[in-house]
This record gives sequence, structure tokens and C-alpha cells, in this order.
Amino acid sequence: MTTDEFAFDLPDDAPPDMRAIAMLGQGLSTLRAAVADLAEQHRQLRDQVAGLGPGGRGGAQDTVPGPLRWADLDRTQASTTWIRLINWVGWLTARYQLAEELPHCWAHHPPLVEELTALATAWHAAYDDGAASDAGLHWLDSLARTRSRIREWDDHTRCRNGTHNERHIDLPWPADWRDQALDVALADVATRPFPEDSGSAGRLGDQP
Repeated sequence: MTTDEFAFDLPDDAPPDMRAIAMLGQGLSTLRAAVADLAEQHRQLRDQVAGLGPGGRGGAQDTVPGPLRWADLDRTQASTTWIRLINWVGWLTARYQLAEELPHCWAHHPPLVEELTALATAWHAAYDDGAASDAGLHWLDSLARTRSRIREWDDHTRCRNGTHNERHIDLPWPADWRDQALDVALADVATRPFPEDSGSAGRLGDQP
């Protein structure tokens, strides 16, 4: 239906009720056209989002894939995930100044690995090209809850600088924290089965 369907000439002496009906008809026609335009825009947007594939970027290689279960990963998958997670946690710690809250030995502690893995996958989804405009705000809420859980975990373990002791907030992470995390990652990868395609691409042990 177009906006012209209710367009007709009224006689000069048309009564008020006829003029009102004509105006309502024209308004209804305009509204229907606007709804049709919105429906077409929605269809185009839906097709664009569907074309992006999982994650909204066609499988971008720099993301921590999610959701994932560490217990299900083979060596190649675990190697890739560890590298991406370690790099992301380094960025997270610097960006949000978490060195005094998040112990540098997080990779030694499965609960923290799980917390940070979930937080990383949620971050990539929240800041994906196809994410909702308020997704970042929801992720920040998740970050706040995660930080609260990490503090509770720290109250229990008192783990700082690789040891379980009283908290010293003036001590930064050691310079070799990344190497320590990679050592843990290598040990973890070595316990996992090889994938069906046992090519060497992406193995953590092959990193220079």
C-alpha cells in the first residue's frame, strides 16, 4: 500500500467528518509505508549479521573462542587458546590496572583460568562488530563481578608473587610472569592428545 491510496480531492464544502477521515487515511498509509521500510531494513541487517558467521567477524583469528570447555581441547586447540588467553590477560591487567588484584601466577590456578577464560570470551562477544550498543556496559558489569570473586579467592589463598602469603600491594608482577605462564601452558599442552590432523601449525611448543 502506498501513500497515494488515500489521496483524493475533497470538495470545497466537504464536512469536517469527511476531512477528518481523509486525514486519518493518509496518516495510516504513511505509517504502513514506514513500517514496511523498517521491516526491509531489519531484513537487510539480519542478513548482514548472519553473513558474519560465528563471533561476528567470520572467525577472527585473534579471539578466544567461546564458549569452550578446557577439558575437551586437544593439544592444538589448547595451545591456541593458551596463547590468546595469556596475551589477553596481559592486556586486561594493564588496561584495568589489576596487577594488585589478579595474581601473576593465575595460570597455576584452574579457578582463575576458568574465570579469565569466561571473561575473555565475553569481552570478544561484547566488542564484536555485531554486538549490541550496550554490550560493552554489560561486560563491564561482568568484569566488576569477576573482580569481586577474584578478591574473595585472594582472601582465601593470599597468593602473591608466586607464593601463598600475606598480600603486599606494593609489589608488581615480576618481569618473567609471561614466561612462567607459558611454562604452565606447555606442561598442560603436553598432557593432551594430538588432533586428528597432527600438523604442527599453531602448536605452543613450536613458538620461537
